[in-house]
Amino acid sequence: MELFKKGNKGKEVEDIQAKLSALEYNLGQAGVDGIFGDYTDVAVRKFQQDRGLIVDGTVGEDTWRELVEATYRLGDRLLYLKVPYLRGDDVSQLQKWLNRLGFSTGAVDGIFGPTTERALMDFQKNVGLDSDGMLGPTTLDAFHNLRKILHADFKVAFPWEEKVELTSSIAAFKDLKVVVDFGHGYPPDPGAIGPSGLKESEICEDLGLRFGNLLELLGARVVYARERGQFVGLSERANLANKIGADVFVSFHLNGSSNPKAEGTSTYYFAGGDQFSKEGKRLAQDIHEELLSSLQRQDDRVHGKNFAVLRETRMTAVLIEPVFITNPYEEGLLKDESFCQKIAIAVFDGLKTFLGINTQDC
Repeated sequence: MELFKKGNKGKEVEDIQAKLSALEYNLGQAGVDGIFGDYTDVAVRKFQQDRGLIVDGTVGEDTWRELVEATYRLGDRLLYLKVPYLRGDDVSQLQKWLNRLGFSTGAVDGIFGPTTERALMDFQKNVGLDSDGMLGPTTLDAFHNLRKILHADFKVAFPWEEKVELTSSIAAFKDLKVVVDFGHGYPPDPGAIGPSGLKESEICEDLGLRFGNLLELLGARVVYARERGQFVGLSERANLANKIGADVFVSFHLNGSSNPKAEGTSTYYFAGGDQFSKEGKRLAQDIHEELLSSLQRQDDRVHGKNFAVLRETRMTAVLIEPVFITNPYEEGLLKDESFCQKIAIAVFDGLKTFLGINTQDC
């Protein structure tokens, strides 16, 4: 989708402002006026911070999706299984309640899929309601009758079972199914652009293919979330990984900033609200340590974030930003093939550590 940021005007900006206003973000005296000014910029950044997104003041696919989903509240609409799946904060709340009561929905991802439908039907059956898998007024009343339990404080790690298990054998790679995701996709989305014109999307393709080649050498099955020079939506990438039953999802990105001095290495796993991926965090930490050791760049740390490709995937998933393409020096490093290979090897070594494979086994 088109990117919207400070300085833009029009109906699309009005839509963004209307959703921010509905969520009680301060738009100043002008309110919803269709002008992306200072107050809207601050409101977007605050929303991004609250939702675990990259805080850049730009409304792209991730931020717009979160804005749409955030405006839904339980009772606003009938929830049921349909294609495409219903998404929103109302679905997230339903999933939290079902999990709290022992009816597992899998991920609390705000997506009303078959697992959520089954959990809702089980709940309905247990409280003596028609098991139609729909959340309407009657079923919602049944939940409200349990509000003392539902509103108690609790925190959970990922509710679903993540598929990777520790092994000391190289055979782990022969059974491993890995989806490698190249960030963005030009045309139309180049991602961040370096001072000399390097495109994030194209560098990510190079890094991802290098990493995939290392995996294939040891017998892993590698599937790429998109082809070179192709754009694929975020949900499509996650859906592909889910459909093939991948064990691991690795997304390659490069960091970017309006400040050309910004530098360093960041790695991300899923975290949002009161949940996080334990295995994703562990894999992110293992990869991050290898990246720091190999690249010797500034440590920008490991972060839990609510990115769509991390939230919607059903396996251990990480997103990697080894350097800032907008930093002139670090962009220069990306022009060096040996440096790009270092990145791929570091990610590969981090995955080996995660799997419990000794270096001498490889």
